[in-house]
Amino acid sequence: MDDQFGKYLRLFGTLLFTFIGFIVAFILLMLGIRLFFGVLSYIPWLSYLYMILILMFPTALFTSVYIIYFKRTGVHPLKTVRVLSYIIFSTALLFWGFFFVSDLVLFFRRFYGTIDRYGTYNLLFLSCNVGAIFLVGIIQAMSQQKEKDWMEKHVM
Repeated sequence: MDDQFGKYLRLFGTLLFTFIGFIVAFILLMLGIRLFFGVLSYIPWLSYLYMILILMFPTALFTSVYIIYFKRTGVHPLKTVRVLSYIIFSTALLFWGFFFVSDLVLFFRRFYGTIDRYGTYNLLFLSCNVGAIFLVGIIQAMSQQKEKDWMEKHVM
């Protein structure tokens, strides 16, 4: 009987100290983040580096998605869907290149600390890109041949 009580006491202690450790780790993480972002205002080059990384993030994300789709489009069976996809992807990549270069020029001429002044964070532009990705994905998926389900594959 004493062994059962010891197991439950040890389990309770483990759970309690795990919970307390999680709270302490979370508080230390928040203090570390506050310290890091507090240091940004005192080190100018770190602020520039941080803002450049923030500016590069959507461009890197969307261009990599478009390039992956661009490569996958080459094996699509319908030529019209391939041509339409290539036109949409090429246009989108040109727009991303234009907006990224214009944002970098704006960044180096006038350093704005907020993202609302930069074109790559324009809500209409971002939503049009997400819509284009989904539109082309749907068009390519609907124009593929019907895939056999598992019942049709294993019927002899």
